Amino acid sequence: MKASKNKFLPTTPFTVSALVTIFALVFFSAAILAKDMTSQANTTFEDVVVKGTEYQPNFVQEDGSHLKVKKHLQATEPLVAKLTKGETLTLAKKMPLSRDNARNSDDPDFWIYDSFVSFTVDIDYDGYYSSFTLEFDVDTVYTSAPIYAVIYTSTSDVFTPFYTTNIYNINGDNTQDAIIIENNLVTGFPSNDYELMVMIYDADTDEVVAVSDGTDDADLAYLSLESENYEYVETVDVVVIEHGGALGILLVAGFGFVAHRRLKA
Repeated sequence: MKASKNKFLPTTPFTVSALVTIFALVFFSAAILAKDMTSQANTTFEDVVVKGTEYQPNFVQEDGSHLKVKKHLQATEPLVAKLTKGETLTLAKKMPLSRDNARNSDDPDFWIYDSFVSFTVDIDYDGYYSSFTLEFDVDTVYTSAPIYAVIYTSTSDVFTPFYTTNIYNINGDNTQDAIIIENNLVTGFPSNDYELMVMIYDADTDEVVAVSDGTDDADLAYLSLESENYEYVETVDVVVIEHGGALGILLVAGFGFVAHRRLKA
């Protein structure tokens, strides 16, 4: 029997270096592909997160300012509020709704007298703000009534809730019971022109009693907004290697294999 002519070629420093380079390129390509897939998933399932500060109109502190209530809302979680008797009321989670359905719920005994919007933070100075202040005054024919408000937003005729206020009392047509809300949009708002809709709910019945949107109040229409994760962040220039996913990894490995075979030859 003849001995096999196949022999292991001696390993040289150049060969080892070539193999290390091949494996490094394959690993780097796989890491980039995984990062791209994760980024796409995060964009698709991005939660709406809003940090807000409410200035309660009926709670005045010793210095004369309104009581601040800081809140962190994610995915429009329902509000849990404490009642005067010590019970806990969980407000129902609000769902997206159309403009027509929302407008059909008005109660003549309640109305939103006026709304004001002022922009406060635009980190990258592109004209889209990640922070704004909303103030609105709700009136009623009753001497006093407990209410809460849900703020909806939209770029079409379908509105999605993103903020729920605490329960507070309004007093007839008193102008001193307007509520002020500072909104910081954390995630979930791509750069766009938004419309706000303010829906007022009777805290006793959990039913809609007043609605206002951009069709009856220009202050609520065409608001240039974006969440903080869309604000420009200065980064350091890096070298990017183009890749084609799994095919790119195979091509890199293939070129490395051919180079190695030529070294052996």
